[in-house]
Amino acid sequence: MIGLALNVVMLTANMYLGMRSGMTISASIPAAVISMGIFYGLRRAGIGGTILENNIVQTMTSAGEALAAGVIFTIAGVTFLDQPIDIVGTAAVAILGGLLGILFMIPMRRYLIVDKHEELPYPEGTACADVLEAGNEGDDGVKLISFGFIVSFIYMWLANGMAAFRTTLQTAFSAGQTRGFAIGGDFTPALIGVGYIIGPKIAGYVFGGGLIAWMMLIPLLITGGFVPESAADAALIAQADAVWDEYIRYVGAGAMIVGGFYAIVSMRGTIVDALGTAFEELRGSAASAADSQKRTQRDLPMKLVVGGAVLIAFALVAIPQVQVGILGGFIAVIAAFLFVAVSAYLVGVVGSSSNPVSGMAVATILIAALALKSTGVNDPVVVLMTASVVAIAAAVAGDTSQDLKTGYLLGATPRKQQIAQVIGIALSALFAGWILYFFNEAYGIGSDTIPAPQAGMMALISEGVLTGTAQWGMILIGAVFACVLILMDVPVLPFAVGIYLPITLATPIFLGGLLRAGIDKYVARKDDEDGTLAAQATSRGRIVAAGLITGEAIMGIVIGALYITGTGAASGAPFALGLAGDTQTILGGVAIVALIGLFTASVLRNTGNVADA
Repeated sequence: MIGLALNVVMLTANMYLGMRSGMTISASIPAAVISMGIFYGLRRAGIGGTILENNIVQTMTSAGEALAAGVIFTIAGVTFLDQPIDIVGTAAVAILGGLLGILFMIPMRRYLIVDKHEELPYPEGTACADVLEAGNEGDDGVKLISFGFIVSFIYMWLANGMAAFRTTLQTAFSAGQTRGFAIGGDFTPALIGVGYIIGPKIAGYVFGGGLIAWMMLIPLLITGGFVPESAADAALIAQADAVWDEYIRYVGAGAMIVGGFYAIVSMRGTIVDALGTAFEELRGSAASAADSQKRTQRDLPMKLVVGGAVLIAFALVAIPQVQVGILGGFIAVIAAFLFVAVSAYLVGVVGSSSNPVSGMAVATILIAALALKSTGVNDPVVVLMTASVVAIAAAVAGDTSQDLKTGYLLGATPRKQQIAQVIGIALSALFAGWILYFFNEAYGIGSDTIPAPQAGMMALISEGVLTGTAQWGMILIGAVFACVLILMDVPVLPFAVGIYLPITLATPIFLGGLLRAGIDKYVARKDDEDGTLAAQATSRGRIVAAGLITGEAIMGIVIGALYITGTGAASGAPFALGLAGDTQTILGGVAIVALIGLFTASVLRNTGNVADA
């Protein structure tokens, strides 16, 4: 019951925040912290509650956020096409897409979670394991996670609740005759925490993609005059943002398409083995082998995976509210299988909060629109619904893989986690349509309060492909760039994510990676030969980083609730102090330095205690 209640809360908050800001925050860690606190209190009261039960609650809860991302980025786009929100249709698409995400992730689990354990950190999944272990082990871990939580909670309340300072610091400049260089960051605790968890190497790849976009491609397009007409007379930062939105996102999408297919080709052996196992189990020859597996390696049976996928494919065609048709259903299932693999791999590198689900939806829109247009179908709603199934499946697969990583680190049974995820998805789907309908009736999707930028972009691209106005040249540039990276043996997807995401997200992630590198280097000079001190410092740092991510996410829910009730809707912050913009910028710089200082001091102080002991 705890997991189901938290599931609906996370679904509602993230649907609102996603339509307001264009991105959601992973609910896995907040769910882990909330359930950790509840179970920690139960144990103190002598009632009980194990760490694996805690893990099941966290798994069930996080399903709501994952499904929310797919729904608001795609299905909400029908309002931009002058179509009403269909509550039943939304629920049907949500549950079918969500179940595809879970089912298709099952044959990938052993390869991505177990075999690639050292290569793929799965930052939120690893952080969740640290959070749950901290609560299970006692006061020291709870103090560390609580410190990070409190610092982040207060930081985001001062920034978004009182408008005391700006978290986003961005500038644009010219060099000679070249205009449009832009750099900056949205320096929030969650993004810095994610960067710390994934480490400097992967964070550097993401930031490298951002530099290519904002310090190379955008200046070339602006200086060459290839800018949207609406941005021609705008300020330089706004102009760079408009060029990124109009052109560069397509470059990132093109790179992700090639990088995604390359990842699938790289995983072909695993995919073939998984499919082979499925067929063997269907014939009954693998049953005894499955029964003899260790508890920590037992998944839902492959018969269920194959049978469930077939039934979902029929349902996509048979349910009239889904509106995808035979060709759309075929494209949705095939694309969902491919992008589930991409999403599950990608979140292992950059985390669920930075998972470019909308980029995968864009790729599906391009494929579906071209295929449907060739058969004479020119309805953008059909294209959007097809992409919705894939986007929801990809988002749910990313969340599922994080939860399975947590379970793997804690020694959980994958089958039980997968069942919990199915229950969470089913509940979320039932509420998703009503919540989306409510927000549209209350505020109007596309309004200043909930602009839903991702949904608007999906609707625009759907119409653009069908009318012949899509940016195919930019997509080709991204595809060629990805091919070059592959030839250089450089990871494509982190670079592609950096190109696709705003520079304001890539920069703080990189800062968190640099912070990790600096602390590791400092501790290494003090460490003994067996590396015990470094390992303890890394673990402590991850716990504090998890607290930072959690504090921001919980405060995001608080601010979202205040907005929903109308508190501070006119001022932009519930209790704005009314400070001047320059003052907010200066205080923002001070706040960032203070945040980094507090984080570093907390890790090094504990490290010093270990050393002195």
